Amino acid sequence: MNKRYLSAIAALFIVTITASSFIPVYGQMTTTLHAQAMPTLVVHTIAEDDELRETGIIVLGTPPTTGPFAKFFTQYWYSQPDLMAQYKVSVSYNGVPVTAKLTCEVIEKDKVNPLKTKQGAWENLASYPKDMTSNFVCKYREGKPGIGVIDVYWAGPAPTSPILNVGQFIADYVLVVTFAYTIGHTVVYGSEIQDICVLGWAWTGDGSFKVLTKPDGTEHYVFVDPLNGFASCEDSALVQKQMLGIPIAWV
Repeated sequence: MNKRYLSAIAALFIVTITASSFIPVYGQMTTTLHAQAMPTLVVHTIAEDDELRETGIIVLGTPPTTGPFAKFFTQYWYSQPDLMAQYKVSVSYNGVPVTAKLTCEVIEKDKVNPLKTKQGAWENLASYPKDMTSNFVCKYREGKPGIGVIDVYWAGPAPTSPILNVGQFIADYVLVVTFAYTIGHTVVYGSEIQDICVLGWAWTGDGSFKVLTKPDGTEHYVFVDPLNGFASCEDSALVQKQMLGIPIAWV
């Protein structure tokens, strides 16, 4: 056989082996470099009740009826309830607003005094989260696809309920809104958190509130500054609970 022909066959064989040895490495590198995260929805919310402190506010209308503060109540505070918190919302996928399904979760965040569960001498207060979703109802209403409002209603015990002390629900709450959007057989999700401040009464020591009459004949109350300058909802809630005779819990 021609030596030149044998040399050509040998060279071709070597090139084939060399090329095949690179294929697994190339495939592994390609998989690593092209890893992608799952698509998500982009959710933006704006609290409307107090846009300065960026929180929704619900007023239960639970005044101090006993104790040293009861006689001052009608003079300095107002107990008419406002059982709805309001939020603007936008939901988009790849930059385009889309109609999606809303699910809400609400977590109560209280301050407790750790005694049995103390982790160290430095832990004299702790934040204690508790699922309270069943006490709230969320309603999502769109003006256009992906652009609308969320109204959150108090659906827990009535402020005048004789069964229990409704003041125990005064607290700072975390609102978690999650939207789900279906594309073919894939469901894409997006979430954001917001604040709900649940107060027993609005701090209106100067009488700053307005009364509006609704078409059904009932009244709606607009409070000028229901937090009355408190730095946070948590601070306001702690003070109101103390005035209602509800001490800081311990765990």
